[in-house]
This record gives sequence, structure tokens and C-alpha cells, in this order.
Amino acid sequence: MREELQKYFYALTSVARALRSIGVDFELIGSMVLPVGYGMYWDVHDVDLFVIGESPFMNPDKFEELAGRNDWDVGTSAFGNMYMEVLAGDSMIRVDLMENALDVYIPSKLLEDSLAAAVGEDKIKVMRVEGLIVLKAREATDEAEEFLEELNERLGDSSIRLDKKKILSFINEYPSDERKSLRHRIEMAGIYLD
Repeated sequence: MREELQKYFYALTSVARALRSIGVDFELIGSMVLPVGYGMYWDVHDVDLFVIGESPFMNPDKFEELAGRNDWDVGTSAFGNMYMEVLAGDSMIRVDLMENALDVYIPSKLLEDSLAAAVGEDKIKVMRVEGLIVLKAREATDEAEEFLEELNERLGDSSIRLDKKKILSFINEYPSDERKSLRHRIEMAGIYLD
């Protein structure tokens, strides 16, 4: 994997080990899914972990203490999610701790249907690319639209084959009034589901 991603891998495994040490389960979501779960180089800017069975929003002290023990800074994103900043070499890498709160909603089916990826000696649960596509469509931002368009182009040159039935199944996990727009955004990026 390209050298510039090593600091993100370091931040991921550092936070993963720390979360496990206090019994917190999690899954990797966001663009880091592509290099970790699929070996595809992607220009990432942070690490997104979906915390399972715990709530950083409802129980911030537990996570702030963990960060303090590791000399990590803690903050809150514009969406209200907690993040930790991990020093990796000469860079501060942000690791967002996401959960189903505020504007974030990930149905359990998208999380349960995951991959197990090796990162060094660590095993990390990773969201499938099909789930990532649906999450990006739900974001409904210009950045998410560009992400989907670039992903569609890059998938054409890779050995990764999308399971379009799985994408449709994941779309159907969202409320019925959101499904049409999710499908539309995915197909506008060139990922046709028929």
C-alpha cells in the first residue's frame, strides 16, 4: 500500500486496539474501506469507525478517558460525533467515532454484512463496498457525488465486482421515502442497478 496511507493505517490500528482494550466493538466505514478491505488506493483524509454497542455521544467520559490515556486529542464534529486525533509520524490523523445518532443512520444489515480484513497483525471489521456506496448516496453532498463518480470509474479498472442486488437490498433497509433518491444518486454516478 502506498506510503502516504501508512499514517492512516497506524491511526486505525492504534484506535482499534484501544477500543478493544475497553471492550468496545466497531466497524470501519468511510473511504478507508477501499484500501483496507479491497486493497484499492484511495486518497483518504480521516478514518471513520462506527461504534457498536456503546455511545460516545451518551457516554463521552469513557472515550475521553481512553483518549487521555493515549495522549490523543478529542473533539466533536459539526455533526455532533466525537473524534480522536492520533499523532502518526508528523501528522495528526482524525478518527471519527460514528454512531446512529443525530444525522447518522446506518441500518444494522449494512454493518452485519461486513468483511474481515488484516491490517498488520490486527483484524478489522470493514463495511462492504456496496454498503459504502449506499452511505455515500445518503450523504447527498457534492463531495459524496464526486466520490461515487470516481469510485465508479475506478471500479471499471479493478477486479472488484459489485453485487448490485446487495446494493438494492441495502437501499431497502432505509425508510421507503428515501429509497428512490438513494437509487437515483447512485445511478447518476454511473452505477446502474438494473
